[in-house]
Amino acid sequence: MSDMNAILASAMADSLVPGSTYLIMNAQRIPTENGMRLFVKLRATPQNIFCKLPGGLAYLFTDYQVDQINNDRLFVNLSFWGKSLSGDPIIQIRNAALPMLSFEDMTEAGAFDI
Repeated sequence: MSDMNAILASAMADSLVPGSTYLIMNAQRIPTENGMRLFVKLRATPQNIFCKLPGGLAYLFTDYQVDQINNDRLFVNLSFWGKSLSGDPIIQIRNAALPMLSFEDMTEAGAFDI
């Protein structure tokens, strides 16, 4: 990503609209003081959003998949649903050709601390 400095200032919960779906336009693993993290550039209007995903998702994509995403050969959507009671972000990531789960589906699957 050519504009990596913008990523470091972004916070996922402050930038994304709960329930909205965003296309991952670019992905990159970057070492941070807290270990390896996956940073993504998301398509949004009026401007794209840069997010640092939770630490457990650093290796969500293989190197090959990252290359495919970055070269517009693999299209993946990310949906942000807010934060759990424990403060962890609730996100869903799927191939763009597949429908995202609904709030009801996510609730049934136990994604929310209700």
